[in-house]
Formats: sequence, structure tokens, C-alpha cells
Amino acid sequence: MKKCLLLTLLLAVVSTVFAQVMGNYGAQQQTYQNITPNAQFRAIPKSATFLQNNELEISINALSNQKAGSYTAIFSMLQVGKTADETNTLLNVRLDGFLAELKNIGIPTDDIYVDMVNFLPKYEYDMSKKLFSKRTYTEIPKGFELQKNIHIRYTTPALLDRIVTAAARQEIYDIVKVDYFVRDPQKVYTELRDVAFQYLSQIKTQYRATGLKLDSAYVITAENAWVAYPINRYETYQAFSTQRLDNDEKFDVVKTADKPVSRFYNAVPANDYDIVINSEILEPAVQFSFNLIVRFTLPERKPACTHRCKKRIPLDYADR
Repeated sequence: MKKCLLLTLLLAVVSTVFAQVMGNYGAQQQTYQNITPNAQFRAIPKSATFLQNNELEISINALSNQKAGSYTAIFSMLQVGKTADETNTLLNVRLDGFLAELKNIGIPTDDIYVDMVNFLPKYEYDMSKKLFSKRTYTEIPKGFELQKNIHIRYTTPALLDRIVTAAARQEIYDIVKVDYFVRDPQKVYTELRDVAFQYLSQIKTQYRATGLKLDSAYVITAENAWVAYPINRYETYQAFSTQRLDNDEKFDVVKTADKPVSRFYNAVPANDYDIVINSEILEPAVQFSFNLIVRFTLPERKPACTHRCKKRIPLDYADR
């Protein structure tokens, strides 16, 4: 009895630990989509395929997680005014203040670019009504709208907090996006290709130990590469618990509360990758993927030669 009770408690503790590790996002995916969190994260579908008897195909997937060398944050400024001159003046006052604060926190002028987006007139409707006629709405000029974007390049991620604070002081609250840049992406792809072929050499060595010599086969290869940036890897979810009404309460009026939407960085998982470079990710990274497919066409197997075949003696002569 004590052993059964101990086993029950152990299972309960293990179940609790798994729930804590899973997190709210994983729990929500199970609850509302009826799938395991791992099932939806398969980055590369992999399946075994039987080819012809003398063909062998090997697929190798490699992933490289790279920390960005620089970042570019884009802030949007919007200004409205009654006249074109007033609108432009008001925006430039805020812009000059923002640029001055960026200089104070160490952002050089060469790392800032101001992009003119649009300068448009705004209209409103003026209503007039004449006797014995319908109301008439006429568009009349109301003012102007000016929008500029500020592109800011920086190399230290922690600096973004100070940039956002400087923007808020000038009533700039719209951060459009943050781009991540790796200085030498071609070097990353070259490294991925090298490690993929090294991995292939190990496979060929293992096959040779079993008697399958791939070095004598006809070989064709195909490869593909792609990259995932952090801006495309953020997901949203809502974590909350709600109550169910009893049968006698289902016709009552229910006022629901606004549920906050959470966002998080969801990196490309390493589930189906054979090789992973820089496997531990602390901050959002630029993730380079490389896929190598190698098809070996082995020589046709010749039938075993008999003793008579080796001596090249005709069968009819040998039977005499």
C-alpha cells in the first residue's frame, strides 16, 4: 500500500514539474488546439523514402544560430497642423530634439537616417442644407499630415532602452520594427556547407564498415539555404483561466474582461536538424538553415561467377 501511495505521489510531482516547464503558451496550445506543443514546431518534415534497389538518398540538415552584429530600429513620427508650414515646423522641433538626445547617448550621425514618408492634406466634411432639398456634404481642407521615419543603427542591444526613452521625451511612441544584421552571412553559409559534407563523410565511413561502399557510386547533390530573422519568429498568445456557468446561470448577462495579449520570441527549434551550430540561444538570433541532399546510384550487382566461368570453359565442352 505504501509503495502504491509513493508511486502516485511521484507521478503527481513529475506531472507538476512538466506543467511548469511547458509554460502558459504550451499549455494553451494543448488546450485549444488539442495538439502537443512539439508537434507544431517541426521545422523540417523528414520522412524515409525507398528509392530503386541500387539508389540511396541521404538528407542532411544544418542550423546555425548567429548573434546579430548590428541592429536598426525604425521609429515613426506623425505630425498634423493647420498649415503646411506649421506642420513642418512642429515636426522638425520634435525631430531636432530627438536627434540631439541620440547624440548625447552616443549614436553617431552616420548611424541615423531620416526618411520622408508622406506629406498629405487632410479634409473634413462641411454640411449644408437648403430648403426643400437633401443635406449636402462638401469636402473642405482641414489641415496637413506629415510623417517621417527615423532609422537608427546601433550595436549594443541594451542601448535600445535609452533610444526608446529619448523618443518618448519627444512624443514619439511608434517603434515600427527592429532589423537584425549579420556582417558576413556568406561565411555562415560556407561553414554550414563544410560541416554538412563532413557529416556526410562520417556517414560514408559508417556505411563502409557494413560493406556498402558509397565511394564507387555515381553521386548527384542538391542543396538549399534560408534564414529566419527574429521579426518573423515572434508569436502571440493569451494566458487566462475562465469559469463556466452552471445550467441555471447560462441565460444571465456576462461581461467579459479584456485579456492581455502576450508576445514572445519563438526560435526555430532544432528538432529535425542533424547539425546545430551555437545551439544555446539566450537572446533572439538570426538562424541560418542549410539542407544537403545526396543521391548515390550504386553499380549494378553482377551475378556470382562459377568455377567454370573463371576458367572460361564452355559448358558444352566441359560436359563432354
